[in-house]
Amino acid sequence: MIKSNDYYSYNTKELPVGCQYCVRGEKIVLFITGNCPRRCYFCPVSDEKFGKDVTFANEKKVEEFNDVIKEAENMDAKGAGITGGDPLMTLDRTCDFIKKLKKKFGKKFHIHLYTSLNLATEKSLKQLYEAGLDEIRFHFDFDDKKLWKKINLPSKFDWDVGVEVPLIPEKEKETKEMIDLIHDKVQFLNLNELERADNTLSKLDERGMKVKETYSYAIKGSLGLGFKIMKYVEEKKYPLAVHLCTAKLKDGI
Repeated sequence: MIKSNDYYSYNTKELPVGCQYCVRGEKIVLFITGNCPRRCYFCPVSDEKFGKDVTFANEKKVEEFNDVIKEAENMDAKGAGITGGDPLMTLDRTCDFIKKLKKKFGKKFHIHLYTSLNLATEKSLKQLYEAGLDEIRFHFDFDDKKLWKKINLPSKFDWDVGVEVPLIPEKEKETKEMIDLIHDKVQFLNLNELERADNTLSKLDERGMKVKETYSYAIKGSLGLGFKIMKYVEEKKYPLAVHLCTAKLKDGI
């Protein structure tokens, strides 16, 4: 039986380093841009942000980099998680922020970043690595597999590499196919319990995916799929560290 950890989530091995900081509330969330090459039907980004080149630090609008420093100092941050949109849409800004954060807080200030495979090239990844990025997490498109082969690119650099995807109840087959591909190419797999968002982009209701409880945004069947996937990795004896991140963790921690 899979047991929960102290953070209301589930993991098979040690949590990814970025997650270890996150569950302790030690990471500033840096939303670098709302621009993105994709329009996912489960995207949680608000209408205020999506498709707009805006930057936020912990939901506070950033006008200049010093705003990020102030917010990081106010919360005594030990690291940063860079998200979007897609941070590679504004690659120069993203790399500049990474360099400045490392210069201000030191090399031990842990920075991880979320991106799709769309804009991943050896050149763009090299820029991120040389800027000082510690950990990179890739999002797979389950409806279009032509970019999946790009997951070979990040192994050229000495950093932590993972895949992070939402648990979409109707995509069990595709999720397992992805795991068969990545199990020896990345160090960890993060599975996020799918949640409904109050935005224009999210189309989960139209696709028949409903919340599991009246006072929850978590989608029915998503968590159950997560347990199935964890068992699949175990049965296959894949070396992946798997973390099932629940809606409860996000709400409570």
